[in-house]
Amino acid sequence: MQKIDMSIAIVCMINNTALKNSRSQQTVLTDLSQNSSDHLCPSHIYNAKIKHDGPFAWRKSTQGLILSAYFYGYIITQIKIPGGWLSYIFSVKKVIAFSMGIGSLITILIPFFARLSYKALIVCLFFTGLAHGAFWPSASAFWAYWAPNSERSRLVGIASSGSKLGNIIALSLGGILCVYGFDGGWPSIFYIFGCAGIVWSVLMLTLASDTPSEHRFIGKREKEFIFEETKKSINIKNKIPWTEILTSKACLSIFIAHFAHNWGNYLFLTQIPSFLKDVLHFDIKSNGFVSSIPYAASWVATTIACFLSDYATKNSKISRTMVRRIFSAIGHFIPAFLIIGLSFIDCSNVVLGVIILTLGVSFDAVNTGAGYLVNINDIAGPYSGILFGVSNTIATLPGILSPYIAGLMTKNHSQEEWQMVFIICSVIYIVGGIISLFLLDANLQPWAKIDKDSISRSDLREGEKI
Repeated sequence: MQKIDMSIAIVCMINNTALKNSRSQQTVLTDLSQNSSDHLCPSHIYNAKIKHDGPFAWRKSTQGLILSAYFYGYIITQIKIPGGWLSYIFSVKKVIAFSMGIGSLITILIPFFARLSYKALIVCLFFTGLAHGAFWPSASAFWAYWAPNSERSRLVGIASSGSKLGNIIALSLGGILCVYGFDGGWPSIFYIFGCAGIVWSVLMLTLASDTPSEHRFIGKREKEFIFEETKKSINIKNKIPWTEILTSKACLSIFIAHFAHNWGNYLFLTQIPSFLKDVLHFDIKSNGFVSSIPYAASWVATTIACFLSDYATKNSKISRTMVRRIFSAIGHFIPAFLIIGLSFIDCSNVVLGVIILTLGVSFDAVNTGAGYLVNINDIAGPYSGILFGVSNTIATLPGILSPYIAGLMTKNHSQEEWQMVFIICSVIYIVGGIISLFLLDANLQPWAKIDKDSISRSDLREGEKI
């Protein structure tokens, strides 16, 4: 919710009337010629559209900088404190909870800084991303203790699908708050989502535990089962094999797949509301609701993919590596071709545009339910958090580049400009998908294996407490 809140809020923060009046006559004429397909739009779209101008006259390039600012902070946390290093040293649940808690406090301050200047807002979003940067690597390390091999896709997939639910809530509720919220509408988005994050952080600290042995609400039999299933993946504080992680073909496959996936994912996260407004001409309330539809479908797709993946791994003769390759292909190539189709859609085919967009985001989500995200735990064992941090550092670059490039390329809000944005995304999907498939491996890597002797000598507190 906090990663996507600016994407929907910025649609109702911008004063489009002031921007239009500030352009030269030539620019206005150019806009009209480039949007010549607008006369094909059904008349009810315009009749239903609610004029809503915000307080800020930020140009498209400035909007792109604002939408990218979060990811500048997000990537630095992982570079300076690589991957899951914090969770490797400290309590995983505390790293997760404080990452969200600090980010939530800063989110509440976003309206204050936005009213100061767009530069102050960029700084505020930068620190929000900085706080959130430790979240996903720590979550990946968390599953090393909790996820048995036979249930890994389901646990990781269902947990990560929470991000899809956050998108649904943020987009649908955000559109309503833009129009009817307090303190001018758009600020209420940040106040409510920030407070929700603080409540969640308190619950995480209160109810969760780093390992099954420390959990208060599960029985001895379940603890023994989880420990036996995960004992070769738990963290024994060995020296981190940095060279192997950075040069392993299996890891390179994850880096490439993660990068390609995130280019599309972050483009959708940050630009769907703008695309719906510029090309399909949805009003702000409809915009938020329609923007959430693809993520409702992607939540379903993630859940189905993770169950199918576990079933195929456990009950068929297909190897885990082949299962991951199949789902990786689905998660890269199908969205690529759907996005090409979306690039030719304008407001004369609104329903078809929403359907294609929904299918594209849904198949993209297969990557998190049964693709590279689960593959991290397949190959890295006790170093899953570290590997995710390195991978997510690389894959955060699209979060910086994708919205900024989209902002630069869509200055005139035309369908032709958006077409080029989507074609670039499609090419990245296809190239990334092909390269990653050749390198993909789902077997625990030699550098991540823990022999039984080292487990017994380490006197793991997990085994002792059980």
